[in-house]
Amino acid sequence: MFSTEDAMQAAVHHSPELVLSGIPEINPEFCPDMPGLLSLGREIPLSTGPIDNLFIDVNAVLTFVECKRYCDSRLKREVYPQALNYASDLQNILVHYNRSAFHEAFADLISSAQGGGYGSIEAVLGALAKDPILEGKNLTEWRRQFLERLEYNIKSGVCRVVLLCAPAPNNAFNYRAVRNLMQLMSFSEHSSSRYDLVLMDLREERDELISKIIWRRYAALPQIPLIAESIRDTSIGIDKMKEREASLPSESRVLLQQFLEALSEQGFMAVENTSGYALKSEDTKKSFYTKIEVGNQEWTIIRHQIGQTEALYSTLESEEPLPFLDDLNAAIKRKKSTLGTGQLFEISFSPKLAMSVGRIVKAVVKLAKIDENAT
Repeated sequence: MFSTEDAMQAAVHHSPELVLSGIPEINPEFCPDMPGLLSLGREIPLSTGPIDNLFIDVNAVLTFVECKRYCDSRLKREVYPQALNYASDLQNILVHYNRSAFHEAFADLISSAQGGGYGSIEAVLGALAKDPILEGKNLTEWRRQFLERLEYNIKSGVCRVVLLCAPAPNNAFNYRAVRNLMQLMSFSEHSSSRYDLVLMDLREERDELISKIIWRRYAALPQIPLIAESIRDTSIGIDKMKEREASLPSESRVLLQQFLEALSEQGFMAVENTSGYALKSEDTKKSFYTKIEVGNQEWTIIRHQIGQTEALYSTLESEEPLPFLDDLNAAIKRKKSTLGTGQLFEISFSPKLAMSVGRIVKAVVKLAKIDENAT
């Protein structure tokens, strides 16, 4: 499976969803009201040794991942205290700082990570702001709450610790070490701890990396108020969206369902939300920055957050025509980034009943941000 621990760390760093896929109730693929993880990098140096992998989410909750292969003799006893030691070490490094000094010290710490590339807290905020769960939210208020909660969480020991185990070429599973580890954690852990502790297996099945929980001592990790309030309203909002969809004129409703089915064949995944559907990649689960808003009488396709790094942006900026939009009566809007990072474009159109499903799908494929760096 993994010939080295370094290869295992790299796989998790490049695909944070591997961690969440093993915990279904917080996996955004199944739960659209849950945030994804942003990798802050790997081999982050501390006084007790480097953190294998460190992640963060929009609730300012850190996830420490300690990677071990089943052939590693340290799996039996050392990996458990080692992982907790990293979390407590980071806490001790930052506990003496407050407010802006705390955030500067945190940013300085993660800036030395391999593959992270986040030299400031603003860079972390900018990357997290792309999480679909923040779409339509007050990002200024989220930013304020995030910075407050980040300091609180670290100083209070609120985090997630994952012991991630994987096969080595000569060792598919070490049942003795795993059983000993489970017994050790079950004996020493208690419900008053503020961290969520997970023992997880990562292996390849049918040419795909799959993670599964082996053992867990669950702890409810707090959400920032803006996210918590949003989640409470999400299920009600989705029910209302489905009511709007059901009230669409029959021809429009049928066209929408045919369109969603055709998108699925093109590798798109439609995720329900309070306004309609968000489109993601079936393979990578990353956002295409394209959504479907469902109204009472019609539904609208919106390609949003078209930024300066996209070729589509320069075409819109120069006001050159987009031939694939010719017969769609599309509206093009300029929007200011809520993070103050410049101008964005948005393209929207409402499909007409006379349009073929293939024509609509072709336009969406052209509009979607199909980019390996899209988040």
